[in-house]
Amino acid sequence: MFLFCLLFGSALIAQTQSPGDGNWFWYATFLQGGHRLYSEMHLALQPLFVLETSYFFAMLGKGWIASKIPAILHLVAYCVALWILAGRSSFSDFQKAVIIGCGFFFPLGFEAYRFDDYHVLADCFQLYALIALLALPQVLRLRNQLFLVSVLGVLCGLSLTTRLNDGAALFVGVSLGVLVLARRQRVLSLALLGFAAACTLVAVVWLTGDSLRDYATYSIFHAAGSKGGAGNVLAYPLMLPLNTARWLLQAAHNDLLSAYIVLCGVAWASFIGPFVHKRGRRELAMAAAGFCAVILPLPWMYNELLCRSQFVAPFALLGMAAIGTILACVLGALIVVRLFRSLASANGSWDRREILLLIPIGQLASGSMSTGGVHYGLYGTLGVLVVLISICPPFRPSTDWLRSFSIPVLAILVVTTAIYKFKDPYSWHTYRENRLFVNRTVYHHPIYGPMIIDRDMLAFIQPVCSEIEPTGPHPELLSLPFPYANYFCGIPPWHGYVQTFYDTSSKETIDTLMGQLASGPPPWILYQRQLATLALHELAYNQSRPLEHRYLDQMIEQKIQQGQWRVAYSSSYDNSSQWDNHWMLIRTSP
Repeated sequence: MFLFCLLFGSALIAQTQSPGDGNWFWYATFLQGGHRLYSEMHLALQPLFVLETSYFFAMLGKGWIASKIPAILHLVAYCVALWILAGRSSFSDFQKAVIIGCGFFFPLGFEAYRFDDYHVLADCFQLYALIALLALPQVLRLRNQLFLVSVLGVLCGLSLTTRLNDGAALFVGVSLGVLVLARRQRVLSLALLGFAAACTLVAVVWLTGDSLRDYATYSIFHAAGSKGGAGNVLAYPLMLPLNTARWLLQAAHNDLLSAYIVLCGVAWASFIGPFVHKRGRRELAMAAAGFCAVILPLPWMYNELLCRSQFVAPFALLGMAAIGTILACVLGALIVVRLFRSLASANGSWDRREILLLIPIGQLASGSMSTGGVHYGLYGTLGVLVVLISICPPFRPSTDWLRSFSIPVLAILVVTTAIYKFKDPYSWHTYRENRLFVNRTVYHHPIYGPMIIDRDMLAFIQPVCSEIEPTGPHPELLSLPFPYANYFCGIPPWHGYVQTFYDTSSKETIDTLMGQLASGPPPWILYQRQLATLALHELAYNQSRPLEHRYLDQMIEQKIQQGQWRVAYSSSYDNSSQWDNHWMLIRTSP
């Protein structure tokens, strides 16, 4: 399973290139050129991934093949961490393989999960923090314990500067883990943990060249505003159980196929369980019957569910994620109760390692801050939770029965997710890749060398560059909301506007952009008009009130209708009935 995960992940890395790409390339390029991420470019995200990209550029260059090396390293680090964690469980080799598959493929259930993005970096810090915490109770010498706590502090600091909400949740979870699992000097250990995390954060910000004030202003305070404000962001974790329960009730009421999935999963687990333990031919026949009952209808179920569901993720995984989210919330409350009972009674028999289950549960809460308080896309933390439960299960009775029941269910979910990811390697709103090994070509780019690219996307983007290139040796191009055209055509983003997406750019940024477009626009604007995506973000983060991007869209449309700007090239690439999408290359000068 370890090797299969590496090969599958490598295929995803090699064959994923989206018209929403280019952010990290240009942020790192501008940083290398002496620009400041926060005081000049007003970056709303954390800096570590930009710094990593910049350092790899300096070492390896900016070729397309070289740009995939960091992603391969992320993939290897992630798989090694899963392998180490799964090795701590008492399960059989086959069961460990299923557990590794859960930890690897469940995050991929989120259709936009990629190994060349900052999410996997944050996940790696979480996994290695769990490995260190599992080793903490076995450390006997105080010096070794403090060293391990220092490493945990560095991991928390790196996580904070990769994804702030995940880093904050990890720091809280690690602090509880140190408090419960450390053998001695717990107060000193907590102080050292905080000091190491703070020093790491300050060091990373220092490497950007920005001040702590500028960093905090744009990556913390303004970033919360683009998600609906700090109050809403902090309320989303509290809304997560309620929203998930509401979704489950609606799914059970409106879609009988969801009940079919649950019944088939239970039946298959019940039938296959005796087969796992090799108890006889009768059980083998029952297992085969259950297997056929589930597998044979799968092609019809898969197509039917994807057509009927408005979500891209497979419905089975979406439903299991909803159930898992509710159970995770209940489990978190149970562990907190056990913690307080253990503190109140010195004779408790509680396995203190269970405190580690609060770390993925905390990551689940932090992830909801980016989803508007819903469970869509929060699959990775449930995969980590499965891995941890195999190491320190919160329930002891009927362990054999639970394994016989759960392993087959998890196995079929892993297989389903792998098939789904093969058919849909990457999709996010209007951006969608064809299935692996289909419709790709090797294109020899004049700047970045050979690259694997989707044929349809190549046909869409080449005319953009061909239209712009004859206008001068140093053309200016603003690509909204993402700078893929700037990347592919080799033209730096106009005035440093790397990206202007709906939930990662502030009202102030869009207002400033509109003022500059009104007074002195660039000669070329590639505008991706995606009103359904805009409306979705207005609903999720602004209570259906217009975002500032709505007024930007109205301004662009007005300029075109009045004849001040003209559309030189248009495309409906990646347009669909669910996600309306229209690309316009706009010439603003005569």
